[in-house]
Amino acid sequence: MRASSSTFISKKHSEAHLPWYTIYPTIQEFSSAIGAHTYEEWLRSLPTDDAVSLYLHIPFCRSMCWYCGFPTSITRLDNLIIHYLAMLREEIRLVAEQAPKALGVSDVHFGGGSPTIMPPADFLSLMELLRGHFAFEKAANIAIEVDPRTFTTDMAEALEKAGVNRASVGVQSFDPIVQKAINRVQSEAQVMTAVQNLRLHGIGRINFDLMFGLPYQTVQSCRQSAKLAIEMRPDRLAVFGYSHDLSYRKNQLLIDRAALPDIAGRAEQASVMAETLAAAGYLQIGLDHFALPDDELALAERTGRLRRNLLGYSAETRPTVIGFGASAIGRCGEGYVQNVCGVHAPSIFQLQ
Repeated sequence: MRASSSTFISKKHSEAHLPWYTIYPTIQEFSSAIGAHTYEEWLRSLPTDDAVSLYLHIPFCRSMCWYCGFPTSITRLDNLIIHYLAMLREEIRLVAEQAPKALGVSDVHFGGGSPTIMPPADFLSLMELLRGHFAFEKAANIAIEVDPRTFTTDMAEALEKAGVNRASVGVQSFDPIVQKAINRVQSEAQVMTAVQNLRLHGIGRINFDLMFGLPYQTVQSCRQSAKLAIEMRPDRLAVFGYSHDLSYRKNQLLIDRAALPDIAGRAEQASVMAETLAAAGYLQIGLDHFALPDDELALAERTGRLRRNLLGYSAETRPTVIGFGASAIGRCGEGYVQNVCGVHAPSIFQLQ
């Protein structure tokens, strides 16, 4: 992976800008002591007979959700997105060049931000580039995160054409009071339309993201949000607790701290959501996921194959994850790597 020394920043100056997340390794364990040249060596030594997972980070949204803990850029125009995608394509080429031959790919995940706001033609071009540089398995899982507020029929058609077979729909809460308090107003009808559009275009494996611990959220509203989600019958749901961390994300200053539930209230909200989903036939997977009994995660748990990697729970966790784009995290046998958060100059960090 070629990169000039000017793209590197020290740990001292970068920690405040690294993304917040709840997976291992923690932010404090990353260092810039080993950089792009070492990562290049790791890529060259990857076993060519083992498939890898790919993660692509698209850090753009049309508006800022005040609860968000991920690095994003807010834009109403496509120019910045298109410029970013050009750099992302170059990164893909540089990384793919390091492997002795085209690496096999078992799964791909597009995260963000809101990856479905990119122009459909650019998404198709990006997928074509990936397929040209990597050897996709016939049954490769290709997943993308969807914002129902901006999801279009043209994008649904592009997802179908590109072979996407799983979508994760951001819901968080159906309560309009909570939605206003977190600056993410979306109707039940918008979510239903997005789900129907996905299914109409052959994407039947659907996840929902729900949250508890949000401002003005109550036990009753959590129960109601879970019930409304159940009516749309997603295969999986991720139920996360909101983390109010003003030291990292300044947009959270816009949330009224006094409106947040206390620890006991959060626990009660989490419990009622779990109970509601369980009563509807969903099985709890780990701490924060729920799945229908015939979903591959539920089947993997029953057979002892359930694992967790940088992309979340998986039935077939691969030892190598290659991350592309600003803030993306990857994993090789020798360590973890992470691109810096700036959307103009991707580079990497390595876990010592």
